[in-house]
Amino acid sequence: MNRKERRSKKKELNILKDVISIINQYFPELINKFDNLTDTRHQSYITYKMKVIFIVRLLALICEIKTMHGLTRELDTDEAIKNIAQICGLELDEIPHCDTINDVFENTNPEEIEQIIKYMITRLIRSKMLNKYKIRDRYFHVAVDGSGLATSRKKYNNKCLVKNKTDEKGNEYKEYSTYVLEAKLILGDMVFSIGSEFVENETENVSKQDCEINAFKRLAKKIKKEYPRLKIIIGADALYAKKSIIDICKANGWKYIIRLKEGAVPTLYEEFEKLAKNENESTKENYEFITKLEYQENKVNVARYKDFKKNTEFVYVTDLPISNKNVEATINLGRRRWKIENEGFNAQKNGTFDIGHLCSRDATAIKVHYLMVQIAHIIRQLLENGVKEIKDLKLKLKEISQTIKTMLISTISNLTELRKRQLRFE
Repeated sequence: MNRKERRSKKKELNILKDVISIINQYFPELINKFDNLTDTRHQSYITYKMKVIFIVRLLALICEIKTMHGLTRELDTDEAIKNIAQICGLELDEIPHCDTINDVFENTNPEEIEQIIKYMITRLIRSKMLNKYKIRDRYFHVAVDGSGLATSRKKYNNKCLVKNKTDEKGNEYKEYSTYVLEAKLILGDMVFSIGSEFVENETENVSKQDCEINAFKRLAKKIKKEYPRLKIIIGADALYAKKSIIDICKANGWKYIIRLKEGAVPTLYEEFEKLAKNENESTKENYEFITKLEYQENKVNVARYKDFKKNTEFVYVTDLPISNKNVEATINLGRRRWKIENEGFNAQKNGTFDIGHLCSRDATAIKVHYLMVQIAHIIRQLLENGVKEIKDLKLKLKEISQTIKTMLISTISNLTELRKRQLRFE
């Protein structure tokens, strides 16, 4: 395809219609669910329905509008107002100001937004369109990892974590931050959130702060409650190589594959090193594995791959059966955990979304903004990876964002009668 043909085909695209088609086809109750969120506003003072508030924020995220003031500024066109009115099935004269959206978010229960994400994930799983990504034809791979969001030298709410730090000149200061633990389905090149747990202080007394491991214990309960029959493999880094984490996985009926580093679990690592020298069960070059190792009342398997060219190694502890037939695939499975960092956090920090930007200082609103990013990211990934025309044109993420935004703010589209979109994933 030459450049002229590419320009011509790009002009034929209406990616805004594709976005709405995906929502209507795969998540038909999404807009109604936004409208049914608990509304604590005084009913006599309401100008915008809940679905308008949340659809405006969602569309801004999908368009890569990263700030709340940018939302108010860039969506302030007659065309955008008419398009949003169509999507919401209402008459609108204006769209809500960013301050109005934040006021609503401050009084929205984040758990209700989590239920919307559950609805979306459940719909996708039940459609069986994700079955091709199952591990060993049975399990979904769920990677767990934490990431810092906003940081500031000023305390912006009472739930912030706080660290004592020193600047380049040796001056001591306090750094306040927001931190979240994520569980994401790894689906080829896509990563979908199935659980979020904020690491935060419940009181202003920060002598004993929350931590990632405690957050995982809460997150595990949440995932088991919301997806009780989902067969999953937990993938995690060496921080999670602990008996308590393995016990949680066993109690929930989950498999696990966790990075093992020297010093993380010294007794287990040393036992594996000793046995691997003389009793290596692998016949494949550069691979070692030992099965049925004793680790604090658990029988575990440990596998290692040595990359001599890069002078690196990858070691994993797992309860998945390991053999010479699958040891390479098992190591690759363990290494796929990095997708939560690249396709997950990196995309949301440095790509289409800017989760590090402080859209609000309120602790509740911060959570709602973050969860809305997870919803927008699911839709964007379905669009980017499933729409044939977008893949054929090899559109960059910013091109997709700009094309959606242009259609939203400058052209009145017919968004009420849309053809079904058959998503196809390689």
